Amino acid sequence: MGRGRQKAKQQKIARKLKYMTTDTDYDELAKELGAHEPGVGSFDPFADVEEKYAHDADYQEDVEGESTESTDTTDDDLDEYAKWAAEAAAKATTGEIPVTHAQPHKPIPMPVPGAFKHSDTDHKQ
Repeated sequence: MGRGRQKAKQQKIARKLKYMTTDTDYDELAKELGAHEPGVGSFDPFADVEEKYAHDADYQEDVEGESTESTDTTDDDLDEYAKWAAEAAAKATTGEIPVTHAQPHKPIPMPVPGAFKHSDTDHKQ
């Protein structure tokens, strides 16, 4: 058994001995149980961190409030693009834009290395 479990078990036994008598002080028991006891109940490991950085959450909300203004301009840009795209699609389907056919092109000559060229100077004996 680990030290943490052992300590928790000892605290539990000590409380039973201390508070299971006829003269139990329930206020003292509630105060003691209110303190964090390892291994008992649900313990949130980030509770103290949340309290420490709570002001950052407020700042984040302020920043998000300011960013909605820039989101509006982005939405306007998207609306303009959507309008343009719809017009372009309509023009393409109605035949308003002339279709240009691709013309065949001349083949590109492949370069040949100099070693494969046949010349009279290479074969002289």
